[in-house]
Amino acid sequence: MIRKFLICGKKQIYMQSKNIETYNEIGKVIELVMPVRDFWDLEKLIKDVNYLLAAGEAQAEVATSYRKVLRRSARFAVREMDRSWLYGQKNNQ
Repeated sequence: MIRKFLICGKKQIYMQSKNIETYNEIGKVIELVMPVRDFWDLEKLIKDVNYLLAAGEAQAEVATSYRKVLRRSARFAVREMDRSWLYGQKNNQ
């Protein structure tokens, strides 16, 4: 199992190994514990979101990819409050 912190900003999303207080300024920080294979799948989805943002793709495409990350990561959230937030966000993005 791998422990990572998902940082969900308004226009960016990424994972880090440590939770540092400055991440809270960027957006919501969610602790995830997941199997290795799921980590790599989630990492690929996050790279897709970042690529779409950098390429200036349509906001609808970015939002769809962002929702995929939230949907995939929700079941790995350590805290129930974070899990509920993720489920709520995937319907609002």
